[in-house]
Amino acid sequence: MYTLKIDTYFNHKSDKLALYKSDPEDNGCEHNHEFDELVIVEHGHGLHVINGKPLFIQQGDVFLVRGHDYHFYDDLGTLKLTNILINPNQNFTFLKNMEELLRPISASDLSSYIWLAPNIRKECNSVIDQLFNLNNSIEHREYLFFKLLIIIKQYQRQSQQNNTRYKLHLLLNHLQENCFDEYDWNNIAQTFHLTTRTMFRHIKQATGLTPENYIRRLRLMSARLKIRESDMTITQISLLCGFVNSTHFTTLYKKTFGITPSEERKFN
Repeated sequence: MYTLKIDTYFNHKSDKLALYKSDPEDNGCEHNHEFDELVIVEHGHGLHVINGKPLFIQQGDVFLVRGHDYHFYDDLGTLKLTNILINPNQNFTFLKNMEELLRPISASDLSSYIWLAPNIRKECNSVIDQLFNLNNSIEHREYLFFKLLIIIKQYQRQSQQNNTRYKLHLLLNHLQENCFDEYDWNNIAQTFHLTTRTMFRHIKQATGLTPENYIRRLRLMSARLKIRESDMTITQISLLCGFVNSTHFTTLYKKTFGITPSEERKFN
């Protein structure tokens, strides 16, 4: 794992904020940062693997990655991200108590993710463009950063209640939190007030995978972390992550990652 440096992403070490846009996102290697980053998913979808936990992300998601978090993106689509970088070594000049606004949107907590409808995301991007206009004074830039956070928080509930895509996100979050369990798809569909057929169609449209393949990928990503960081046997990991037996697990693992679980452990 490597660390992204302030020197690389900020114009000056004294800057409090910086902007980094990826199109497409190419950070597929696990890393952490010397800075925090507020992430807006502008386009695409994929798995955000943070602190070893795979979480589905899609267009409109907003979350805060802390410098101590370790993460990478396992891209299921083509991710385009806007990253507002926050230098923890510098204080805001005029703003106070900003941690109270930032803390509730931690990327490591699935329930803290915010989803923005397209019109709200467009409004946020307009503010971001102004924020990083170098002609603005420090006080104006800090005002715009505060305004951006207020927009995100103010429209969060409204956007979530009125958009079917957010409701799908709730379903995907449920699958992520319970990816090791056996699934009764009919019961899950009823819980989210969908027909089974409609639910399957929405999952396939969002992730590019059938529901079964999506669950399998979540399980494999979780198993890879346990192989790398635990002393459990391959058989124990395969059973814990919901696979019928270690032979089937090994076959799927090699097909997905190009190496067997034993080779994964050996190389790490």
